[in-house]
Amino acid sequence: MKKISVDLGERRYDILVGTGILKGLGRELRRRGMGGRPVVISNATVLKRHGAAVKRALVSAGYAPAVLTVADSETSKSLPTLCRLLDRLAELDRPGRRLFLVLLGGGVVGDLGGLAAGLYRRGIRYAQVPTTLLAQVDSSIGGKTAVDLPHGKNLVGLIYQPRLVLIDLAFLRTLPDRQFRSGLAEVIKCGVIADERLFRLLERTTPEKLRRDEPLLREVISRAVRVKAAVVEKDERETKNLRTLLNFGHTFGHAVEAAVGFRRAFTHGEAVALGMQVASDLSRRMGRMRERDHRRLMELIRRMGLPVRAPGLSPVKLRRAMAHDKKWGKGKNRWVLPDRIGRCVVRDAVPEETVRLAIKNFLEG
Repeated sequence: MKKISVDLGERRYDILVGTGILKGLGRELRRRGMGGRPVVISNATVLKRHGAAVKRALVSAGYAPAVLTVADSETSKSLPTLCRLLDRLAELDRPGRRLFLVLLGGGVVGDLGGLAAGLYRRGIRYAQVPTTLLAQVDSSIGGKTAVDLPHGKNLVGLIYQPRLVLIDLAFLRTLPDRQFRSGLAEVIKCGVIADERLFRLLERTTPEKLRRDEPLLREVISRAVRVKAAVVEKDERETKNLRTLLNFGHTFGHAVEAAVGFRRAFTHGEAVALGMQVASDLSRRMGRMRERDHRRLMELIRRMGLPVRAPGLSPVKLRRAMAHDKKWGKGKNRWVLPDRIGRCVVRDAVPEETVRLAIKNFLEG
């Protein structure tokens, strides 16, 4: 088991990475002083596969867990679902029980449950147990919690750090191929913004080979986790433009998700893959990124089985969604642009005509 720490002073926490480490969940929670009653928040699919193992891990450490379920859909990241979840926590709450949350699932469960933890009683403790690759390398780390509004993704949220993130690679054995590839988009992102060696490791494999090669998978995930942890340590609340680097691919990617109404037409990772292509093309058109590196990124996205086109999207809906994006400054979208593989920069002053041409090129192929 590897331990990667996120050093945020009094909010410091550990990320544990290994295979078969779920059985030690209760013990790890006790080590971190998490007493009281755990409330496991998950969805029906994950509970069917892993719920019994999680319950055993908690009961063996002397806990009496309760379980709450939410629908396995991006539509669960909504204010009505959040309110229902808070009501259920209030029903479970009793004097002396001291609830804390165990968020078992992908990004939807982590984002929604983390926000509930930050709001209930002005903040209760929680642990992330991510079951998808995307959640393991991205959304479970850094404390960003949120729900969506019809106008855009993640518009209501908090930065509220977990007490523990437990990443068990065994979860990935039952992960559908599409979800595994979706998670690889966030791994690619980490390679582009800060770790060229990680990018090169991905260039030498395929999703199928990576799933079978557990040592390589552990290294790939650990490297991606370290990239995110290092950025969060330096800029927890995104006030220094450093954490903004983690939004590479998200300016256009979030617009894609909003433009299709957060339906399953695209997973989050697929939308980010599309967004990375547009951002890379923007950088190339501005004379920042070399053609060779742009082609390397495009080829890796294809190699990982991620989409390179999104036919049928409305330019009007895309631009409207981008106007509501949180990454907005000085009257323009804030773009994360790659200079080369392993280094990105944040730019507000991207010419509007260049953005229009990049999007037009993307939509028309």
